[in-house]
Amino acid sequence: MSEKPMPAWTMVYGTEKPQQKPTMLLFGVVQPGYSYIQSGPPATATVTGNGQFKFYRLRPGVRGSIGPNIDYYFLAEFGNNPANPNNGVVGHAHVLDGNVTLNYIPGVHVQVGQMLVPFGEEGLTAAGVLPWVNYSPATYNIDYNEFASAPAPNAIDAPGAGLFNGGREMGVMAFNQFVHGPMAIDYAVGYFNGTGLSQTESSMNHPDQAFVHGGFDFGPLGIAGSYEAGRQVISGAGAYLHESFHQNKYAIDVRFGNYIKDPLWLWYEYQHANNGQPSSEGNGTARGWFAAAGFHPVKKFMGVFRYSAYNTENLLSVTANTAGPVFTPGFNTATTNVSLNQDSLIGVYLARKGVRYYVEFDHTTFNNNSAMPSDNAVSVMLSVPFGVRLLH
Repeated sequence: MSEKPMPAWTMVYGTEKPQQKPTMLLFGVVQPGYSYIQSGPPATATVTGNGQFKFYRLRPGVRGSIGPNIDYYFLAEFGNNPANPNNGVVGHAHVLDGNVTLNYIPGVHVQVGQMLVPFGEEGLTAAGVLPWVNYSPATYNIDYNEFASAPAPNAIDAPGAGLFNGGREMGVMAFNQFVHGPMAIDYAVGYFNGTGLSQTESSMNHPDQAFVHGGFDFGPLGIAGSYEAGRQVISGAGAYLHESFHQNKYAIDVRFGNYIKDPLWLWYEYQHANNGQPSSEGNGTARGWFAAAGFHPVKKFMGVFRYSAYNTENLLSVTANTAGPVFTPGFNTATTNVSLNQDSLIGVYLARKGVRYYVEFDHTTFNNNSAMPSDNAVSVMLSVPFGVRLLH
């Protein structure tokens, strides 16, 4: 068991080792694979299935520094996934991250641009070392969504109809991590107001998106919490045009062990969103959690079990509406109450140089809606990271 605390993901993505000369690293991850999903009763009288080869992720990027006080980070996504659902545009790539970090103030790194917000740790974890293929339903529908959303019947490849921002926002964030022996404390404070990944026109009417995060690690034990609050004015087509929408959400993570390399680890994450919906509909709530355990029966193989739950109460669905070159949110008029559970079994073979082979089985059950089918999904994925130093 590792006695050193895990590095904060804000430090991994946002900082470089101080260098006097400019540096540049071309890096990324390629994750091709195959997905098969089988849906059955009670929604249909017969069992139906479909499968396809796909890129789970196809992400090239560059990162480096311009002298000792300015770092930069750029990452794009060419695959179709929850971080880049393409909004119905086939073959459309997105900029996931494009930011600059200023290191002039001791104890504070200031990041400006489009960035991955440190909300839930599952959504923060680098794609090449995530211990499973598919995110939990809570991360799909709360962390990676501009609004909390009700999931579609197929919770693996077609999460709820909403505006996915891939956990990204555009603005400014101050962060750092302080490490002393086996103990580490990290923090992040941010303010966001701009169009980014989702390219939503309404983000210009998004004046209050504040965020705070804190984490504490002592050896293998880690605890973290995040809180985000904001207001957005609804534009585009659909009901409730120009009405205000408020959302407050928080996440809590507790883990024992390093899920990247330790032979045994445990991980629990809880996410909760309160939606201050238009006055005629009242408030909506979404909450979800997962508990996972991983172990290495042999050195190169990792087995993982994850149990996930996701529930919504009185939640208005949000859909993306085309408005010229951008996509804008509009409310559906029907509220949803969803309760689902998901059991996941994952096997990971850890090859050389960071290459990983994944096989995952997910069984999703909807508890309170006979129109929703149960899903059985099998996901096979090869993960190949790469890195080439262009400037030293």
